[in-house]
Amino acid sequence: MSVNDKIQLVRFYARFVIAIVAMAIFSYIVHMMLVASDEMTSSSKDLLNILIGAFIPILAGIAKFYFESGGDLHQEDEKNILPPPKPTTNGEEE
Repeated sequence: MSVNDKIQLVRFYARFVIAIVAMAIFSYIVHMMLVASDEMTSSSKDLLNILIGAFIPILAGIAKFYFESGGDLHQEDEKNILPPPKPTTNGEEE
């Protein structure tokens, strides 16, 4: 296994652990909001709503990384490659 393969493997596992931790925190926040035994104060509800709103883009980024085709494990070709210059009749480039 080459060094680049090892780095990609470590990056994958690190991102996987970060994703699991983010999902666990999000699940805990939602659990606290839905299963609270006694009525929460208004400020606590507002804080939990803000936390849930902040976690939505994080979860979207995690989903994009894992479910986007290819991920970053391969190099994509450059999309806007300039064509080579056309030679003129006298041998000079335009």
